[in-house]
Parts: sequence; C-alpha cells; structure tokens
Amino acid sequence: MEAARRLFATRGYAATTLPAIAREAGVSAPTVTAVFGTKAALLEALINLGVRGDAAPAPLAERPWWREMLEEADPRRQLRLHAANVRRIQEGSADIAEIVRGAATADPEIAAVLKQRHRQRFEDTQLVAQSLGRKRALAPGVTVAKAGDLVWALSGAEVYRMLVVERGWSPDEYEEWLASALADSLLPHPEPAR
Repeated sequence: MEAARRLFATRGYAATTLPAIAREAGVSAPTVTAVFGTKAALLEALINLGVRGDAAPAPLAERPWWREMLEEADPRRQLRLHAANVRRIQEGSADIAEIVRGAATADPEIAAVLKQRHRQRFEDTQLVAQSLGRKRALAPGVTVAKAGDLVWALSGAEVYRMLVVERGWSPDEYEEWLASALADSLLPHPEPAR
C-alpha cells in the first residue's frame, strides 16, 4: 500500500499500473492482484487506511475514538475531540484525497468511490450535529441540519488542504482553529461578564 501511495503521488493514478506497484513493493504482480484485485480496490484500501488509521473493516462511526467524541458530555470538549479526530484523519489522508480527486475525473469507478466517500463523510459529520442536538447544546437558531452542514463544511479535506498545505499552517494551528470555529458557529456564546 505504501508503494502504491508513493507511485500514485508521483506518477498519478492513471499512469500507475499494478505491475509497477508490485515492482516498487518488491512483490509479484499476481500477489498484488490476489490481495487487492484491482487498482481501484487498492486505492479504496488506501483511503480506508488514511481515514480509519488501520485496515480493519469497522466504519468510522464504530471506532472507539469516534464514539468517545460523540459521547463526550461537554459540548466544547466534544468539538475539541472532533477537531483532533479530523486533524488525524486529514494528516493520514490529505494526499490520498488529492489522488482520488484527480483520478475521479478520468475513471468512472473512482468517481463512484469518491461520491460514496462524500456521502459517508456527510453522514459521519451528521452524527456530531445530532449528538449536540440531543444534548440541547446548539446555539439559538442553529438547527441540527444547519449544524450538520457546518460541521461537514468546516471539517472537509479542502479546508485542511488550503490552510495546512497551501498556506503553511501547522496541524496544531489547524486543529485549534477548527475547534474554535466549530464552537463559535454551533454553540451559544457565553454571556459577557458585567
């Protein structure tokens, strides 16, 4: 998988073949095919590894670190945990997201994977908004639907790429900004001291 990641990043998805990945990894092409089947399946496995942190099949919503964030009683702490989770996901998958975005323009199978990934990310971020809604933690005028849209938009790979990759923010700065932006957008503002 690391060999595929390197080649996809340097040569591009379309120009990288399974035999080239096998050579880079020091294994036979039939081995790569036996394990992954297709190049698209290998790319999907890379996405899962980047987002989930391992190759286990459990979806994000079933991961202990994601459940811990959803179950956190303090809404501000919950959003800080969410920002930390998003940072970890983006650090592990930002390069893969770019590969997928580029590959989707030329490969209908990858375009379908990308569409499904967008749908899954939207559903995962809705869980954060629903959790805050159940806690009655949302600011007046912020519906669960609006909160879900804001969590989805602010937590996206595009924002991470713009701030960290293009503008040079550190991952720590990004995480702190995301936690603050989410809290400012979703939670009631404390009353000023008199």
